[in-house]
Amino acid sequence: MSQQPSFTDRLLSENQGVWQAMQQHRFVTDIEQGILPTKVFNQYLVFEGDFVATAIEIFSYAVIKAPDITHRRWLIGVLDALANEQIAYFERVMAHRAVTPESYVRGAPEVYRFSQGMLRVAETGSYAQILTLMFGAEWMYYHWCKRVSQAEIADADVKEWVVMHAEETFINQASWLKVELDKCAATLGEAQQVQLSGLYAQVLQWEIDFHSAAYLS
Repeated sequence: MSQQPSFTDRLLSENQGVWQAMQQHRFVTDIEQGILPTKVFNQYLVFEGDFVATAIEIFSYAVIKAPDITHRRWLIGVLDALANEQIAYFERVMAHRAVTPESYVRGAPEVYRFSQGMLRVAETGSYAQILTLMFGAEWMYYHWCKRVSQAEIADADVKEWVVMHAEETFINQASWLKVELDKCAATLGEAQQVQLSGLYAQVLQWEIDFHSAAYLS
């Protein structure tokens, strides 16, 4: 008897078009081919640095809405990594690249839709919806970074950012979100699962638009 696909596997299957569009996004393939313009990466640093600060707020809502202390401990660990590893990366890299946010675009519509759309769902939505948001973002990132980390990346800052998302710590975090979302979805009815699938597709589209915005400024 064949095993039924998990809920997250179903999400991936149902949204292959938008998933592949992000996996082959110009930002991703430019890094893979060693042709990402410096200006684009610098602009991305400004956008992504702002979003990581927002992600701290999103995961804080997850801590509040988590079902028990075991889940909260894990999520607090995620918050620690965001605040003390990823934010520290942006502070250090932007300083030595002389990237000042004032010299770059901030609050582009595509970036605003992504960050504020995610934050709004975290504020008003359920624990399952927050898991869907972050699974959508992190499982996608883990996959393209795992692939691209094998390429020759001359810019050390770009290389560090890619490798950070292909290492065991981040993989464990993305995998935890996948397992946790599967467990959570198993307690939900079909209508709620369909709603989460729509939210997952929206997150991937937001990601595509977010990365495209770095080329528009």
